[in-house]
Amino acid sequence: MKALGIYLIVLGHFYSVGEKSIYVFHVPLFFVISGFLNKKEVDGQVFWKKLWYNLAVPMLLMAVINFVYHSILQFFNGSFSPVDAYWFVRNVAFGMVSGYDTLWFVFTLMMLKIIFQYCFSWKLFYSLSVVMMVLAYVYNHIDLSVLPFFLKEPNAVVDVCTAYPFFALGVLLRNYKEMINALNNKVMLIAAFVCGLLLVALCYMYNGYVGMFRCDYGENIFLFLVGGVAGTMMIWALSVLFGCAPKVIVIISRGTIIILGLHKILIDLVWVFAAPSVWDVIFAALILLLFIPFIIATEKYFPLMAGKYRIKLSKG
Repeated sequence: MKALGIYLIVLGHFYSVGEKSIYVFHVPLFFVISGFLNKKEVDGQVFWKKLWYNLAVPMLLMAVINFVYHSILQFFNGSFSPVDAYWFVRNVAFGMVSGYDTLWFVFTLMMLKIIFQYCFSWKLFYSLSVVMMVLAYVYNHIDLSVLPFFLKEPNAVVDVCTAYPFFALGVLLRNYKEMINALNNKVMLIAAFVCGLLLVALCYMYNGYVGMFRCDYGENIFLFLVGGVAGTMMIWALSVLFGCAPKVIVIISRGTIIILGLHKILIDLVWVFAAPSVWDVIFAALILLLFIPFIIATEKYFPLMAGKYRIKLSKG
């Protein structure tokens, strides 16, 4: 599911082949998966170490890499200014998407994990989904000029509002893990895939563009939730139909944070030689394949970018 999800994210950022319909569910999919894989740590120190090494450090490192990359491009075209470094640091400090770009997802996920870790009751944790949807609705219907500067622009902290219900759903589904694993009837899985696909299409038609990076749920908040859940069900059914994942898929799923943070650099390279077209379906897959040796090398020689704490645990 993670491999299919990251493929859709890369394809969506080509802005050529159905990217607006992909946006209906590809980010909600990852928040559901993240909630499903999440667990509360008994030891608070372990929690903060995991948060720091698994998410914060890779996020910050790749944010710097992206800033340096874009600064070099701006330097050669004459648009770079040293002041840009100040704006980058400020935007990163306030969790602004302009500082993190695609890595806003990681920042938002960190906020969700903190809420989950320190939420004192399950009832409160799930009830917050309603509160967050209300806040998202309010945010999309107020005059943003009255808010502080860092809330006027897309912000990863504000994005917690639209991401929270999907993360909470993932946490809830974890309680039914054995039951979900037992669902392997092919007819049922095909039906679930087709049903999910149709619901995603309907939600796109009637809800329009969804931009979760700016806390935008589209035209209808209910259809936003339905589209995210339907797309997740669709990808789940497809993943189970595939059966056991080959090693290449496992490596891609293990390195999703690396691909998420750096894939736009390779997209820029593709655009040098080819204009956006239906061929981007192939180019997106090739980009994932190109990341495989990089993921392996990063885990071996630069584990900080891959999540040092997780790598250390896997060897223990």
